[in-house]
Parts: sequence; structure tokens; C-alpha cells
Amino acid sequence: MRGIESGGLRLPAVIAWPLLTAGVLAVIWTMTQLGRPGTGTTILSAGPRIEDVRRIARLGVLRVQVADVIEGRTGGGRAVVLVRGDCDIAVDLDGIALAERDDEQRRACLRLPTPAPDRPRVDHSRTRVYAIEKTGLALLNPFADPRPQLLAESMRAAQEAVEQAVRNPEFVVQAKERVAELLGAFYRELGWELTIEWR
Repeated sequence: MRGIESGGLRLPAVIAWPLLTAGVLAVIWTMTQLGRPGTGTTILSAGPRIEDVRRIARLGVLRVQVADVIEGRTGGGRAVVLVRGDCDIAVDLDGIALAERDDEQRRACLRLPTPAPDRPRVDHSRTRVYAIEKTGLALLNPFADPRPQLLAESMRAAQEAVEQAVRNPEFVVQAKERVAELLGAFYRELGWELTIEWR
């Protein structure tokens, strides 16, 4: 029976081949385990960083809920998305100016910027994609799939639709009335009468 010689030491084949086979299997198993997720995963954080701090000086007076159906079409695709979202209508408090003040009569007049949409948001948890399909010649071409790009464009259109919906003048009127109520009540508590001019 022949053996394997290693470093001047001759092992019998009965011992050497099983050892060699076990060593090769151990190397293969180790290679397959490298990079696989497991219980030994370590996640490190460098710690949160504050990239930017901005002063928010807005008085949000209305939140408008929006629902719309967006239909997107290209030469090779069609998408139908039921969009749900919301947008605040707010007054920029940095733009407030005192127009008049009468200490004897305890009257004041504030000049404020017109309420405007603030932070339109698509609620992705309630937005539903009802159809996303290939059409026309794209059906015949397995390499052409316009659907991912069409869906991305539909979502961009959804964001714009939410913002556009709250630009209705009716909402601006409601926001102005709400601001007059809030600030008027505050000034009345101080014993002042307030009027508002809108820019």
C-alpha cells in the first residue's frame, strides 16, 4: 500500500487520503461561508452627524388631504396610480411686518405674506399602483421594459399633483381666515385689537 510523503514523514494511504479529503472539504466550506450573512454580523456607526440646521419659521394653518388618479403612458407602457397625499398651507413668519400700531387705542395692524403650500407629500403607504403594463411594440421585445421608468415618472407627477391641488384659491382663503382667528385670539388675550393686511 502506497502512502503520501510530507516533509520526510510518510503517511499510510489509509490515513493520508481521508485527511487530505477532509482538508479540501474544510477549505471549500470556509470559502462558501465567507461573505454570507450570519449571527456574527457586526454593524458599526460613526455616530449621527448634523449636516444642516435650519430655522423653521412657518405657521401651518391647514393640512389638505389629496387623492388623485395619475395615468401615465409612453409608446411602450401604461401606468395607473391612485395617489394619496397631503400638503400643509403655511404662512412664512419671517415675512411678518408691523404696519401700524396705536398704543392708546391698543390697535395693531400686521402685514403678512399670503399663505402658500408647504411640504407636499405623497403617502406611499396609501398610494396604490392599479396597473403597470407593457403596450404596443414593447410587448414583442423582451429587452425593452419601459415600466420602471414610467412608474418613476408617474410618482414624480403624483408629487406635483399633490402640490398643485392645494394651490386652489379656496384653500388660500380658508388659510387666511384661520390665521386671522389664531392671531386675533392671541392679541385679544393681550387686550389688543388686530387687523391683518396680506401681501
